[in-house]
Amino acid sequence: MKTVADYMAEALHDLGVTHSFGIIGKSICPIALKLVDYGIEFIPSRHESSSGFEAGGYALKTGSLGVAFGTSGPGGTNLLTAAAHAKANNLPVLFITGHQSIKELGIPQCQDSTSYLADLADMFRPATLFSKLVERGDHFSTIFNHAISIALGDKKGPVHLCIPFDVQTERLEECRIVLPQREKLVSYANYDRVISAINASSRPLIIAGKGVNRSGAHKELVQLAETFNIPVVTSPGGKGAIASDQPLYHGPVGVGGCTHGDELMNDSDLFIVLGSRLSDMTICNLKRENHPEQLIQFDVDPTFVGKILTSSTISVGGDLRDNLELYLEKIDHSAITRHERKIFNSYTEELPLLPKLSLASVMSTMSDLIPYNSSVFVDDGSHGFNAVKWFNVKKPGSFIFDAYFACMGNSIGMAIGAKAASPEETIFCITGDGCFMMLGTEINTAVCKNIPVIFIVVNNMQLDMALKGMEKTTGRIDGTIFEVPMDAVKFAESLGAAGFRAETQEEFAAAISQAVELNRVAVIELLTDRDEMPPTAHRTLDLN
Repeated sequence: MKTVADYMAEALHDLGVTHSFGIIGKSICPIALKLVDYGIEFIPSRHESSSGFEAGGYALKTGSLGVAFGTSGPGGTNLLTAAAHAKANNLPVLFITGHQSIKELGIPQCQDSTSYLADLADMFRPATLFSKLVERGDHFSTIFNHAISIALGDKKGPVHLCIPFDVQTERLEECRIVLPQREKLVSYANYDRVISAINASSRPLIIAGKGVNRSGAHKELVQLAETFNIPVVTSPGGKGAIASDQPLYHGPVGVGGCTHGDELMNDSDLFIVLGSRLSDMTICNLKRENHPEQLIQFDVDPTFVGKILTSSTISVGGDLRDNLELYLEKIDHSAITRHERKIFNSYTEELPLLPKLSLASVMSTMSDLIPYNSSVFVDDGSHGFNAVKWFNVKKPGSFIFDAYFACMGNSIGMAIGAKAASPEETIFCITGDGCFMMLGTEINTAVCKNIPVIFIVVNNMQLDMALKGMEKTTGRIDGTIFEVPMDAVKFAESLGAAGFRAETQEEFAAAISQAVELNRVAVIELLTDRDEMPPTAHRTLDLN
């Protein structure tokens, strides 16, 4: 007879999982070791939150299930931030945490995961789509089947199983695991209304959100825009949904956006929103009186559909790419309206003139320095929104940025997990000194497992986005300065990575070239002008 741990490991292997991410501990040992026995490589991280981010990066690249685990108690609580990040980004990650043996419930124990101290099953519920304590071995198959069907289901997202030590080792005569099969998720109901609304509009605008990248609907987005001759803008998280040089692309909007894109938003009578929640990061410059008359919103998650703007809304549920494929196949090209409008050849604004190395100028030239087959994971902070505004995306889907949950340091782990899943790609991570001091030890994980990610650390010796926002709105900068700044090169070298320092554009270009050629974990410390204003002034802090 096989154990519960055997059945889980076998099922994950059959799902095509090749890597798992976590930190070992007594209560999770049976499952963690069985995963290795079934050929799933274990990547031991340096902090559980990074394990979760790594599993998220793996899930994003494979489009399938990522696996992260932690031991009981604090091992589990450390995974919570990554779980919420996965939920915000619709990443199918299975979070597995340990638990003391069921027969020992009620006995005070170190790293307790029960309701007597830190009830992990309960704590993970709001941060995941499903969270459950598996109390008996004969309950495992039903609960596991339910969990993975949700994780890989309609809207995708994280799930959590808390499995006691003795349940993991319990032997079962049989255990029926049902592996989910992907089916097309389309909505036919509003097709005629959608096409009629587009034809009736005189100033339509496509707002491409993160959902385009998550569903892989890059080709369909361009086809929709070209069919009706509609301009496209991207939300901060939707950056990369379309190539920067596509003639119908008019730039990013919102925080880190461009003036021209925001002007288009305020002058449109119809928004066609593709996979965006329309959060404050996207519509911060949209005036209420300029909400469009009508809104067409494609989104697999109905939570915020039609609830943010005052516009009359046509909702299209289901997978974005599946729906766009269907709509584009059904269109009668003889009956459509191709909108006539002036097309701008460039949306790029003039770079600011600064006496020192400008982050804006670095971001505007970086895509010319890196291989086409690259993905760029971008952390949250001033560096992230500078990248949103200035980075020129050449390969759709290659720019990954989360402006919604926006947890600092997430991209360090995401980049490592993505490289593990896609070793043939060149993977970059753009992070800041604040993010790097949180989770930068993960470089050692990449070094030990030979996962050659190139990390670009923007070091301006301060929490720049917080500092500039606080200074503007309160006149104070408490807690935003690093009195003893970090030396990212020395730190990287102490962890086994190659280190480069750049204070000029020429040094940055040379460091990129050398790091790509080395094909090993590398850290490029970018010393930029700490007085440079980030493109984040749209959001203000009101303490009155």
